[in-house]
Parts: sequence; structure tokens; C-alpha cells
Amino acid sequence: MKLKKCKTCNLYTLKEICSKCNKKTSDAHYKFVRVGNAPKSK
Repeated sequence: MKLKKCKTCNLYTLKEICSKCNKKTSDAHYKFVRVGNAPKSK
């Protein structure tokens, strides 16, 4: 199961449809993109 987030009301849920506003939810996890020339964090 993946955690999902409603973009409309910012509610976190495991369902495809938000129980609060009945809109479609999207994945809550961010996808990190590697940047080639980015300076290293300290």
C-alpha cells in the first residue's frame, strides 16, 4: 500500500479517492531527481 495525498484538501489517505472532498488522490512520496552538476550538501 502506498500513502496518497489529496492535492485539494491536503488529506493523507491510502485510498484512490479522498474521503473528505471526493477528488482523486496522488502519490504522497516525492521522487528525487539526481542533478549531475549539483554541489554536494554538507
